[in-house]
Amino acid sequence: MTATVTRPVVVGVDDLEHSARAVTAGAREARLRGAPLWLAHAYHWLPPVVAGVTPGGDTPEGAVRDAATALLSRAVARTHAEFPDLEIHDYAMSGHPGPALADLAEDAALLVIGGRGRGGFAGMLLGSAALSTVAHARCPVLVVRGEREARPAEAGGRVLVGIDVLAPTTGTEVLGFAFEEAALHGYGLRAVHAWEDPGSFYPVAVGHHPRETLDEMDAERRRRLDSLIAPWRRKHPDTIVETQVVTGPPSKKLVESSRTADLLVIGGLHYTGSTGIRLGGLGHTLLHYAHCPVVVVPEG
Repeated sequence: MTATVTRPVVVGVDDLEHSARAVTAGAREARLRGAPLWLAHAYHWLPPVVAGVTPGGDTPEGAVRDAATALLSRAVARTHAEFPDLEIHDYAMSGHPGPALADLAEDAALLVIGGRGRGGFAGMLLGSAALSTVAHARCPVLVVRGEREARPAEAGGRVLVGIDVLAPTTGTEVLGFAFEEAALHGYGLRAVHAWEDPGSFYPVAVGHHPRETLDEMDAERRRRLDSLIAPWRRKHPDTIVETQVVTGPPSKKLVESSRTADLLVIGGLHYTGSTGIRLGGLGHTLLHYAHCPVVVVPEG
């Protein structure tokens, strides 16, 4: 009988200061899944310009590689001290972070990255390396952002998932991941659909729909959302589920809702044969401004 191989949780390590939260989040996810934890650092160096010089231990490339290995050794030691039962491996890779991490994590259960790079900005915007990693990834990517630590299940933790009920070909992968993550953590789940009156974009004379029409449109969206959620409720009967349809710009409403969430789950298109995840404007906004960690799940 062939043994079942548990897919790893991979964490991109930048440096110990900026990657500490990502490593801790990845370790917790690995422990919940009973999965190995892979800590990875991608380095790139400028090749020598002197003819005849080859890479080696005394070259710039060798020095950078040695520094990356030392960084990962410290990260492994620190993580083992907090999570002694985890199986931990480290990988120092030559290459740009986005493609290198995506290649290593191609078959991973989850790829975890930090939401703030080393550029010195303490605000909400996502770093360029994180965006590149999401763009190249073929597995779910957890972007650890926001300042508040995740709450334990007994303190009322919550997974937030944004759903477009008018796109029935999408949502299965996203909802499946959101419900499974809520079950792993013992969290509740809130499924939110946000929409705007399409007539509000035009002058008043030809614009807003009558109140009765808007009520009908809202009710139809509620029915569709409940229908999408129903099979997942049955599959995860112990998960407390709340559905919500709100009126307003989806990006604004989901960012607001993320203030009280511990995890936001969104989808990103992944076409057969493509090399990563394509995010629309909504996805980019949430990655930059959400108040909690965000998971981007490839779908399609």
